[in-house]
Amino acid sequence: MDLITLVITLAIFAVVIIGLLVYQVNRKFKELQESKKDSEGLLLLQQRLEDMNKTVDQKMGESTRMMQQQFGQSAKIIQDVTNRLTKLDETNKNVLNFTDQLQNLQDILKNPKQRGVLGEYYLEE
Repeated sequence: MDLITLVITLAIFAVVIIGLLVYQVNRKFKELQESKKDSEGLLLLQQRLEDMNKTVDQKMGESTRMMQQQFGQSAKIIQDVTNRLTKLDETNKNVLNFTDQLQNLQDILKNPKQRGVLGEYYLEE
């Protein structure tokens, strides 16, 4: 019986060791699967971050273009206003010159003698 007991004990011991080995291999396999899932999650997160970076870059580019366009339009408007103010200044100078000429004519026509001379001049022509 000693031999049978020894064989049974060794068989039980072998089954326990095999069971422990299977358990360890199974546990390592699950850990690898979980780390693979974590890696996939990290890759997905990294892809999303890259997509967001691209979107932000596009929006920044669009904003820059729009600001440049608005700046160009503002510059055109400022140039147009400046040109119009210059023309208005010239017109005001002409009006002032005309006003001075009218004042001179009025001064001439106030004096009866000069008014007569002017009348004779136009009658002769």
